[in-house]
Amino acid sequence: HAVSVPRAMRLAPVREGSTTQAVFHAWPLFFAMALIMLGNGLQGTLIGVRATLEGFPPAVTGFVMSGYFVGFLFGSTLAPKLMWQVGHVRVYAGLASLASTATLAHLIVINPFAWGIFRIVTGFCLAGLYIVAESWLNGASTNQNRGKLLSVYMLTFSLAMASSQGLLRFGDPEGFKLFILASVLVSLAVVPISLTPTRAPAFEEPTGVPIRELFRAAPLGMTAAAVTGLSNGALLSGGPVYGLEAGMTPARVGLFIGTTLIGQLILQWPLGALSDRVSRRRVILGATTIAAIAAAVAIDIDPQGAPFLLVALIFGGMTYPMYSLSISHVNDVVPADKLVAASAAMIMVNGLGAISGPIVATASLSVFGPAGFWIALALVHGGLGFFASYRVIHKRSIEITTKGRFIPIPSRATAPAHRLLRDRRIPSASSAQSADNVVS
Repeated sequence: HAVSVPRAMRLAPVREGSTTQAVFHAWPLFFAMALIMLGNGLQGTLIGVRATLEGFPPAVTGFVMSGYFVGFLFGSTLAPKLMWQVGHVRVYAGLASLASTATLAHLIVINPFAWGIFRIVTGFCLAGLYIVAESWLNGASTNQNRGKLLSVYMLTFSLAMASSQGLLRFGDPEGFKLFILASVLVSLAVVPISLTPTRAPAFEEPTGVPIRELFRAAPLGMTAAAVTGLSNGALLSGGPVYGLEAGMTPARVGLFIGTTLIGQLILQWPLGALSDRVSRRRVILGATTIAAIAAAVAIDIDPQGAPFLLVALIFGGMTYPMYSLSISHVNDVVPADKLVAASAAMIMVNGLGAISGPIVATASLSVFGPAGFWIALALVHGGLGFFASYRVIHKRSIEITTKGRFIPIPSRATAPAHRLLRDRRIPSASSAQSADNVVS
């Protein structure tokens, strides 16, 4: 017999009260995502470090690490279908268990091909976990608190990722303790979701907008999304390889990656606030130019010194927020009825960039040595800077009245999180017409 869940036990939208009350209402989701990001952030850096210590060539390690983004991209598409067939909670528990197992499997089979498979499995599982959690967050939000809840989610995401790098100090990467710790953290993320009496969230897979159409409407936004994926993938997955090749200790590698993530925490909101007041194209141009300069400076700086960490903080503070900037820019020029559908194309473009990031960075590192890591990043951001300059010079700026508010969103966010952006602007007839007229 079917058992009905009392209304009071369901995670219904919070329609009244402060943002604090809304965040408290959704605390199981934030807590679960924090645990996932702690485990996943630790695992990503740990595997890059361990692969290098095991003697994997840098280029081979790049392919291994890119497997995570391959799995994530497939998971973003396939996981929802699995949820419709089995149910959200069961899928969440199953994927968390599989992701936890894949982490430990790295200790059983030490082989690049096997590790690449494990990374694909991990990426697939994490995509499914994000979709479930973000769907619940979407279902618990309203027009009044949607943007603020997404900002809190972004803050939780960034803090957990930055904090995860400090966990490298609690064990030897050549041992097994850190792998167990990463596995335990992901497994614990099942608890707040499975024990919370909630109604399964509805998930509507967005109908996609052709990527070619989006490139015509917002070429800079789409290009910046791809470059951000490449840069972030190179930094998070190729950074540990670079760090060890440059003579860093594993703990120093964690400090390096953590510093770039702290840069995101510090500069994400100032850049976003600036982009609400001036042309987003100009902000993207400024951010990618500063990132290119920081990467060029890092080539000749001692990676063991404090100035290097300052440069890393600036680079991370410029490159990570560019995905949110590119999303905001695309949403400014795309008609309101296509905002959600456009997210599928943005996720695809960013994901393809992320897949290529570790490969490009480690291949350049193999050819030019440790400096090649920063050479690749400097060239990528420099190229985006030239394209952004062209767009700034030859295209008129979007009117402030037709722009929406900047809302930060993680670069690995899935479709449900993008749905939280759907009410970031309420277009009038004139603004919708203006958006339709903005073409390449």
